[in-house]
Amino acid sequence: MRVFTIRFLLLFLCLYSLGAISKPIELTNVPSELFINKHLTILQDRSADLSFQNAFKQYKQGKFTLNADERASFGFIHDALWASVLINNSSDKEIKKVLYLDTAWLDHADFYFMRQGKVVDKAFIGDTLPFNAREHKTRMLSQQYTFKPGTTQVFMRFESQDPLLIPLYLTTHDVIQDNLIISSYFYGFIYGAFFILFVYNITLFISLKDSSYVFYSLYLLSFFCLNIAYTGHGFKFIWPNSLLLQQWLMILFLYCYITFSIAFCFEFLKLKVFAPKIYQIRKWVYTGLMLLITSLFLNADQLLAVNIGVALTSLLVVIFLSLGFLVLKNGHDTVKFFIPAVFLGAGGAATSAATTWGFIPYSTLIFHSIEIGMLIEMSILALALAFNLKKVDKARITAEVSAQLDHLTELYNRRAFTVAVSPLWNLGIRDQQAFSIILLDIDWFKTINDDYGHAAGDDVLKSIAQTLQQHIRKSDILARWGGEEFIIFLPNTTQSDAINLADLIRKNIQKMTVLHDTGPLSVTASFGVAVYNEQMTELEDLIKLADVALYKAKNSGRNVVCHMPQNQTIKNQEVNKMTPI
Repeated sequence: MRVFTIRFLLLFLCLYSLGAISKPIELTNVPSELFINKHLTILQDRSADLSFQNAFKQYKQGKFTLNADERASFGFIHDALWASVLINNSSDKEIKKVLYLDTAWLDHADFYFMRQGKVVDKAFIGDTLPFNAREHKTRMLSQQYTFKPGTTQVFMRFESQDPLLIPLYLTTHDVIQDNLIISSYFYGFIYGAFFILFVYNITLFISLKDSSYVFYSLYLLSFFCLNIAYTGHGFKFIWPNSLLLQQWLMILFLYCYITFSIAFCFEFLKLKVFAPKIYQIRKWVYTGLMLLITSLFLNADQLLAVNIGVALTSLLVVIFLSLGFLVLKNGHDTVKFFIPAVFLGAGGAATSAATTWGFIPYSTLIFHSIEIGMLIEMSILALALAFNLKKVDKARITAEVSAQLDHLTELYNRRAFTVAVSPLWNLGIRDQQAFSIILLDIDWFKTINDDYGHAAGDDVLKSIAQTLQQHIRKSDILARWGGEEFIIFLPNTTQSDAINLADLIRKNIQKMTVLHDTGPLSVTASFGVAVYNEQMTELEDLIKLADVALYKAKNSGRNVVCHMPQNQTIKNQEVNKMTPI
């Protein structure tokens, strides 16, 4: 019985050891691209100094475990990771394949190709070698190998000061090139959109002097730089021979992204207005970030720096959303764009961070959620900034309109009247059209103010303005000319028509009753009419002539209409100065 028990335990251990060895991948049956992480057996080397011989010895002892859950993300660890996979070629021909890692920041990726327990080939790649020194110059790490008939064991060692991420594919050179074309379209679209938005917002900042636009531009620029660093574009195209830049630029851009995203948040949310107490601590926030960045770079621990940076990126989601809801509660309506944008953009960054940490199972789509999220975020924020620009433009137009209007009567003021009439004046002269001006003055207006108060005087002005608006055409231009004076420019109007209109308005004003707290008021007005003639060169000449006619009306007993002869000019007009009645 005892012998049987011992034999059973030995058999169990043997089977357990064999269970840690994955079944070989049959090359003749695999598609053109296969994600092979579930076929790996792995061992985490916590000392990170295990030699190949010792690692292989532990493999034979069954200490490697099957990666059945297809794990690709091992988070922020100082460990080295050993992995093994069996690949069988049952055909009688050699088959060329590529072991492709969909990551650009592994420091070490060592490959040992073994047949019948002996190493027949090996390759060492990773970011510790300049990009130009790579045998296979793909943006992501890859190693090509020709598999002979029979079974080949691929033994691998991975190590990184950045998050340890090893999404491993068995693929071909043609598939890599096809994927490269697709990714080129994807990144070309993203980078093009970033560039357009960057230039657009810098232009808006220059013209509007609104700091939220420049901080948004810097936010976009920092993410763009971070993206080209962690996707391998920078190492391939910009700094292919600099290992120092490859090791530290991604970390630097990560903290630039964090800093400028905070600065943009402070300015876009207008915390100075809607949350002034929080806005006052911004200098402390920036100072703390600068001290943190400086200390991390002086410490020179890449893994710690990335770990803290990714944690801050995830924390920004909570902070930004909290601030967004706070200022929304305080009345900032533009934040309705900010909240979903941050949720998708920063949420995408947090999702990618969770993937690199290993909290979320790896998939290509989830890993690139930071780019997808940022693409959606920048689209929403572009709409928000356009909405803000529309509000600014609307406010500008409102201000311009307000500057042209008399606030009491809501008629054009003197300056606006001149601007509006000038093109009609020039057009009338060119086409030799008749046009006239009516200038009217409220009779005894000072007495109304003195006897009944300025509020009554204001009511009289508003009532007369309404009466004038009821009797003019859409083409006529009406304005408040002075304290109690109004002016009407009448295009395509003869002298007789202008006189008739003036007399009609005079009669309606005379019939008008202005209701006020002190009782009903009756008012009259005096009118001066002048018509254009060829001897006039400026609009001011016609207005002065109408003013002379008004002076005559005032001295003719008031509540009358006086006009000047059509061929009369201000130069030859002599007016008898009379004391007003």
